[in-house]
Amino acid sequence: MLRRSVTLFVSLLLLLVGCSSGSDSGDIAFEHAFDMPTETSVWTATGDAIDNDLLCSAATGVIQGFEDPEGAVQTPEQIMALYEAGEPFVNVSVESMTCDDGSGTFTLRVINTIDPTISDGVPVTASRWTVSGGSGYDTTEGDGEAELPEEQGQVSVQTASGTISTS
Repeated sequence: MLRRSVTLFVSLLLLLVGCSSGSDSGDIAFEHAFDMPTETSVWTATGDAIDNDLLCSAATGVIQGFEDPEGAVQTPEQIMALYEAGEPFVNVSVESMTCDDGSGTFTLRVINTIDPTISDGVPVTASRWTVSGGSGYDTTEGDGEAELPEEQGQVSVQTASGTISTS
């Protein structure tokens, strides 16, 4: 009887270890295409974080608003005043992303340093990103670096990379 109990315990322990062996972090690379007139975006991602189901590979987004680096809401009028002041400033766009496969939602923050003195092209001189979880991804978070955006007509396209993890 003791041998049977020990065997059952060891089997259950191995099953638990096997079920929890998935990675809780992984690298990610993504493209984020933001359509300026409609304030919507498309996200496509690859990497270990996607392969390990830490986040979905495709999502559509809607801009929720803008923040300063400390998280205070910025109105379009405040952003325009910063732009007109002519000094570099940091602007954070906040987007609500919905996974195309129905697996959940997450929040994408794109943190751009803007130089209003740049008159040709996109006036972004540095860019980072963060992700925080939503439904289906409530313990997901991540961050990384983004390439400077490129304008393709009315669409701003950025590629980025970093790490996604769950807690």
